[in-house]
Amino acid sequence: MTLAAALAAGCAQQPPKTIIKEVRVQVPVQVPVVAPTDNAARIVLNLNDRLRQMSPLELAQEVAPRDDASLPPGNAVQLALALMFSHANGETFRAQTLLDQVLRDARPEADEWRPMAQFLVDRVAEQRRMEGELDKTRLARDDLQRRLDDANRKLEALKAIERSLGGPRSALDKP
Repeated sequence: MTLAAALAAGCAQQPPKTIIKEVRVQVPVQVPVVAPTDNAARIVLNLNDRLRQMSPLELAQEVAPRDDASLPPGNAVQLALALMFSHANGETFRAQTLLDQVLRDARPEADEWRPMAQFLVDRVAEQRRMEGELDKTRLARDDLQRRLDDANRKLEALKAIERSLGGPRSALDKP
């Protein structure tokens, strides 16, 4: 019995077990600062993806004429990007005008849109230059086609004259 009494006394003297359910540790974490221009860039990139997937009819509705002068800077930049996609006559000029408005806008909300507007101004200028080159190429092609058509008419007229004279003479017909 002494063994049982010793075991009982030993169990009674052990301290109760402590169970830890939660441990809180403070860890310093740096939260990235998102600049307002980053937000503008994200908006424009998302819009770019959306515009690329639009049908011509949807795009035409997106760029429908409106009062461009009263648009907030963010909306003006977004509309300018849509206009760059439309490729309709005068739309790149309209986009350029909108972007110039944003660049000159003195309101604080324009600050976050200015870098994106400047980027798009450069793209619009390049697009307008390329459209000018394309127009020159089309004019040159049309002029070349007109000259080719004139030359073909003259050739056909000469062939008609030759046929009316009896056609070419062979070497045996010569005296």
